[in-house]
Amino acid sequence: MLQSTRDWVWRGWQVRYTFITSSHQRLDSIPILLIHGFGSSQYQWTNNIQSLGEIHPVYALDLLGFGASQKAATRYNVNFWAEQVHEFWRSLINRPMIVIGHSLGALVAATVASQFPHSVAGTVLMTLPATRQEQVSNAWIQNLLSMVERSVANPLLIRLIFNIARQRRFIQTALRSAYVDPSYVTDTLVDAFVQPTTDRGAAQTLCRLTQSATTPAYSRSRETLLSQIHQPTLLLWGECDRVTPISQGNVLHEDFPDITWKTIPNAGHCFYDECAETVNQLVLDWIHHSMMQPDDKVSSL
Repeated sequence: MLQSTRDWVWRGWQVRYTFITSSHQRLDSIPILLIHGFGSSQYQWTNNIQSLGEIHPVYALDLLGFGASQKAATRYNVNFWAEQVHEFWRSLINRPMIVIGHSLGALVAATVASQFPHSVAGTVLMTLPATRQEQVSNAWIQNLLSMVERSVANPLLIRLIFNIARQRRFIQTALRSAYVDPSYVTDTLVDAFVQPTTDRGAAQTLCRLTQSATTPAYSRSRETLLSQIHQPTLLLWGECDRVTPISQGNVLHEDFPDITWKTIPNAGHCFYDECAETVNQLVLDWIHHSMMQPDDKVSSL
């Protein structure tokens, strides 16, 4: 198995990505692209990338502003990251892929699938968070909250929050709320979240992220995105998720019965890590049954 980490330049900004391939892969294996969640990086896929890479060429990238990618002075939103993913696909993959996203990454993956359907053969959404317009349906309240948040999200206050949020103890506590089993929150995992906060422009990036996340234009709603996805889609959710409760997933499952719905028992928001073996097999089985041509299925029996 060959794994390499490289840099790619997009619009003049440096983007870090990892590529993994194996001699066991078929020449026609569908490539997979992994997209991490908010505040995270491609490191989150440590327990997934090699298992998936045994069968498929796998790419994992750090979204701009996160991980080892540049902390760019720009306006961030889900469409912006979807454009990054699409340009990455066009430059380095350039054939239909399976796009897998977690949390924020799931919003980005769904946006790529709906906005650039030619690039996506299938979509795996690991927890799909609610957007601002879904959390607050009243337009007047939305505008009021946005005004308040914009006034609070000034650079001095954000820098103070940044200096608190970058502390190891704070990050460790936050991660423990995302996992059911606290033993997964290792020093190495905490380091993966702490390291990007030392990069040049990290505090400014947090300010920009905070300001953009408060606007309705940050992302289209989950319902809008899912209604515009016509590729096979798998929706996964941790049954014990304390960050984005499974009740939200149940509603999406009821509203979109054509989407394959699977829940992960005894796992929280980071079920891809807590139950990596189960999740990897679920994804591979789904790809096998959803993406293979009828002739391929017959020959594999």
